[in-house]
Amino acid sequence: MLLTDREIRDYISRGLLVKDMVDPAVQVQQCGVDLTVAKVFALHGEGVLDFTNEKRKLPEYAEIPAEGDFWNLAPGTYHIAFNEKIVLPKNIAGLLLPRSSALVCGIVQHSALWDPGYEGRSFFHVEVSKPVKIYKNARIGQMIFFRLGSDATAYSGAYKGEDLLRFAKRGTNV
Repeated sequence: MLLTDREIRDYISRGLLVKDMVDPAVQVQQCGVDLTVAKVFALHGEGVLDFTNEKRKLPEYAEIPAEGDFWNLAPGTYHIAFNEKIVLPKNIAGLLLPRSSALVCGIVQHSALWDPGYEGRSFFHVEVSKPVKIYKNARIGQMIFFRLGSDATAYSGAYKGEDLLRFAKRGTNV
């Protein structure tokens, strides 16, 4: 079941779902929470995927300095780190969706499922199709939350505890 704004606020008051919001009164929506831009990274080098993750190799991240309080992004692939920290209990999964205003600006966003038990400060993968200016703290995506029928096995993978505001690489700060 998709959580409503009232349920989201209740979880947040208990230190769950989303922490470190810029302005909860603005960010909590009818059935999700808007996540905001903290930093922007370009990706360099090859990636490698395999079944067991033994050979997995992720591209290197290079932070793009802001031009004052914004980034001018040319067409390309970027990772946008969020201000917010996600804290999911074992009975909640999250899914990050694009905000329609970002789509209209030519920002195509890709996401994956946030597993129950995930905790960390993560990112959004974006493809920019035309030049765009993105301000610090801009609301760029909305995370929605699903209550599960029962507690799931908590996520314990390489990305648990990640913080792309402190580390410019995924899975190294566990």
